[in-house]
Amino acid sequence: MVLRVLFLSFGFLLLSCGTEETEEQWSASSLENGEKLYMIHCLRCHGPSGDLGASGSKNLKISTLKPPEITKIISEGKGAMPAYANTLDSKEKFNWLSEYVISLRN
Repeated sequence: MVLRVLFLSFGFLLLSCGTEETEEQWSASSLENGEKLYMIHCLRCHGPSGDLGASGSKNLKISTLKPPEITKIISEGKGAMPAYANTLDSKEKFNWLSEYVISLRN
């Protein structure tokens, strides 16, 4: 019983970690902030360098899309990619992520 309570308490503690955004979390450069967002939302399909292709994801290293087009796809989704309009809560975050996606081309 005690072990079960400890296990559940630890689980709730883990769930609560990292869910609240802080000012410090987004105080880095826009490219670093974009990388953080990419690691959270994009890594599993696009991979660390943008060319993983999991779940039919596009190769971001060879993309020629401009920032407004990238932002539109991130916002609305495309194919199997979900829309992030309700997930990313500011235009600034879309800009950071778009900037980071473009940096993967180099």
